[in-house]
Amino acid sequence: QAAAGAATHTCVVVCLAASAWKRSCVPGRESQRTPAFDPVMSCAAELEHFCGYGGKHLNTVHYHPLRVETLLYTAAAAIIIEDVNDPHRQEFLRGHDAEVSALDVSLNGKLVASGQLGSPRQKGAVAPVMVWDFDNRQQFREFSGLAHAVFCVRFSPDGRFLVATGANQLLCVWDVSTGETVYSRRTESVCYFAVWGAIMEPPSGGRHHSYLLCTTHDSQVFAHQMSFDIKSMAYGLSSEPMQFPSSGLQRKHMCGLIQGDFFITGTSAGDMCVFSLRTMVFRAALPICNNGVMSITQSGVILYVAGGDGRIKAVRGSDTHWDILAENMLETGITALTPSSDGAELVAGTRNGRLWRLLASDLAATLQVASHTGEVTDVAFGVSSEVVCTCSDTGEVFLLDLSDYMPLSTGMAKSPARCVVVASSGEIIAGYDDGFLRAWSLEHGSEGKLLWQLQAHRGGVTALRESSNFIVSGGADCTVRFWHRTRRDLLADFTNHRRPVSDLKVDEETPQLVHSGSEDRLVVSYDLKQNKPVVQHQTQTSSITGLSQRKDQEKEVVSCSLDGRILFWDVDYADPTGCLDSLPDGAQRLRCCEVSPTGRYIATGAENSLMYIYDLASCQCIQECEGHAGGITSLRWSPDQKQIITSGRDGCVIVWNFFELP
Repeated sequence: QAAAGAATHTCVVVCLAASAWKRSCVPGRESQRTPAFDPVMSCAAELEHFCGYGGKHLNTVHYHPLRVETLLYTAAAAIIIEDVNDPHRQEFLRGHDAEVSALDVSLNGKLVASGQLGSPRQKGAVAPVMVWDFDNRQQFREFSGLAHAVFCVRFSPDGRFLVATGANQLLCVWDVSTGETVYSRRTESVCYFAVWGAIMEPPSGGRHHSYLLCTTHDSQVFAHQMSFDIKSMAYGLSSEPMQFPSSGLQRKHMCGLIQGDFFITGTSAGDMCVFSLRTMVFRAALPICNNGVMSITQSGVILYVAGGDGRIKAVRGSDTHWDILAENMLETGITALTPSSDGAELVAGTRNGRLWRLLASDLAATLQVASHTGEVTDVAFGVSSEVVCTCSDTGEVFLLDLSDYMPLSTGMAKSPARCVVVASSGEIIAGYDDGFLRAWSLEHGSEGKLLWQLQAHRGGVTALRESSNFIVSGGADCTVRFWHRTRRDLLADFTNHRRPVSDLKVDEETPQLVHSGSEDRLVVSYDLKQNKPVVQHQTQTSSITGLSQRKDQEKEVVSCSLDGRILFWDVDYADPTGCLDSLPDGAQRLRCCEVSPTGRYIATGAENSLMYIYDLASCQCIQECEGHAGGITSLRWSPDQKQIITSGRDGCVIVWNFFELP
């Protein structure tokens, strides 16, 4: 594995005992199973890039406090450490088993804290908080007690203590150095965030500092002093509520910071509230935006305030007097805002999965990262290995440049997209849950340029392929339909399946032949010239989920299924001609498969979030790769076989580098 990701990413190479082909008893077929490759060769796949910032959780983007070009942000269950000037330089912190919902970095830059949503694998939906050693890229501590979701994690200014709040209304303070719980209390209502203030010097002769901590609970605001008690030989918290105007000020406080003697919060009403820590009273409210203030950060004497309507403002002042210095409006609501250590730039995260770099001087914005905001449902290459197309169940279609992982063109529909192809005619065709096929422009910089659309199925479009002569689609209505490539007239309609079509494959040797796989356990081959199905195969145990085709021998169709088996089918025989069913950890529910361009390897994606790579020369699973936090929905080899692209239910797209080793 590359040095950049070696410390934090798991990519296990598993060599299995030879589990030979399970062949059907067909006379004369045995001799044709001789491997076409030298089985001595090996290969390796390594995680190259992670695309997955979803923008769902508040303040999960942070610049490193000492390294100007280092940015940390969350992507599903992983924490990405990225060079903002070189997207190919990524490292990963992995250990959570659900989406990371809270993130913080200590002021000295040595520790990273992260909290997650409730674990799907443990009882009680526990939501652990993890502390990471940044320099070694390793987990340092794990704290428990919170459940369902972690809303906030914050280091004290000296990095000694960590405060965290959760959806189970628990407020916890831990000593990071010892791992002990300093304070734990169930609050009357959910605490959405907590923030540390200045460290107070110990009394004369004392050794223990006191700490200021502010928290909010719906419309209530508290200031706590955490002091060491000599009698109990432990830290304790004394709390005092902020005083509001007699007329009342009903606000839900979402974010905040402490500036000098003032506690400043952002509210769901869209204003910035100022509280005096000396007098413990409310001082002022400054209207900022609509849809709530979601993030407040500070660089020098300037505050940067971001809202749910995409508005960001730079303000300077104190107490009741504030001036607006600069303002900008991004395309959608902002969920995170962080300044660089030199104060020259900020990065803003938005709800549509994008990260923007902004100049601190005038807040001019440049797109830095673009990701899907929902489950990524399909991946497709065209003839080029330089660009890849992805689609999601939020209706997004991206054409990504693999040199910088930025979208060259995009398409957006209201209906979820389930399948996509990069057409030979120079367009992107996607199939949607509303039954439509929609074609989007491949032109660079085209935003949502729809070329044509076609009502293809009564239910959703579940599978899609194309050639220079036709488009073939499969639907939730169990039909396979052929369409004229240019006129888009219906050429043929087949109803052999009894369940939705899961995948399609245009035969690589006979272009008028198309194969379909379905949840009804059938693999059907159609001849468009004869306008009829020519052969129908059936598995005995499980649904077909993916199709591909061998490049060698008899050019057999390859299918994967939910019972973990990979079957090989020849159009001349009804029964499978081969089977791969040995995995390092037993049978897994396979969701997709594809044979490599040279025909030597098969890559499969499973519901357990792992990618498995098989060597057809040795009939063995030679590598399993861990990256996604949810099941893999689709995978594709690049035409030059140097990369594999996988997509997952976690909303992430992962780029894997692939090497053949002599």
